[in-house]
Amino acid sequence: MNRKMVLAQYCENNILEIPKGLFGMRDVKALLFNHDSLILYKDLEADLVNIEFHTQLPCIVYIKAGKEVITTSRNESFEVGPGEVIYLPKGLNLYSDYIHKESGLNAFLLFIGSDILTKFLATGYTPPTMILNEDAIFKMDADHAIHEYFASLYSIYNSVNNPPGLLQIKLLEILLLLDLYDSGRLRQSLLAVQKGSAKRNIKRMMDKYAISSLSAQQLAALSGRSISTFNREFKTLYGTTPKQWLIDRRITHAFTLLSREQWSVTDAALEVGYSNVSHFISAFKKKYGKTPYEIKLKA
Repeated sequence: MNRKMVLAQYCENNILEIPKGLFGMRDVKALLFNHDSLILYKDLEADLVNIEFHTQLPCIVYIKAGKEVITTSRNESFEVGPGEVIYLPKGLNLYSDYIHKESGLNAFLLFIGSDILTKFLATGYTPPTMILNEDAIFKMDADHAIHEYFASLYSIYNSVNNPPGLLQIKLLEILLLLDLYDSGRLRQSLLAVQKGSAKRNIKRMMDKYAISSLSAQQLAALSGRSISTFNREFKTLYGTTPKQWLIDRRITHAFTLLSREQWSVTDAALEVGYSNVSHFISAFKKKYGKTPYEIKLKA
């Protein structure tokens, strides 16, 4: 990977695995790290929107400046602004939209490895009720002590060379500080379990792959759902079936290619996922009452 690459460039065609995918990016600096846990500082050069990422470890995000909106596979959104903290469980596919504000676009990301997790949970009582990782995201306002913690992270550790043992102390410190105010929610969320494969956000995924050759069944698999679950959730979101929605989006796009850009019928068919031109013509005529040739000639 090009070590001069900025995060936005990498994310154009990749699901970002965090923290692994953040290393080597020009706008991300590792302050403290070992083989399992780490503390990163993100200083983005511009807005970074519609970024799909997967959490490999439990993650605490603190926004220093700017705004981030986290969107889940269920299409729930969490807006996090300066001085706010959000906890993201391990094993989730999420979307991030970072928006620049007057003072910049900066955030700390703290990743909790199993060794730190074990030590923290041993310091107090953990509620016995298990929750799913999809239900374990939570946001909270940072108090003065937490603000001071993050201020010291950058001012002190930005210029030091990753002193051994310090990472464990700093991660345990922030976990204990957060634990003072959340009535056991953090402890419960740290132990959240994953049921099945990680699900992806259907709306964002469909916008990305609408104009492609992927079938509804293939998209269901990509989304991390069975075909029946995918169809049910899709109909709740769009009021129609995935197959019909795909046909409509693809034929509509083909209409634009033919009428405005003067593509050939064959090229338009291939562009929207039809390898059989006859099938394309039939679907096109069903929607518009005219053949693609007629639309192209009229334009």
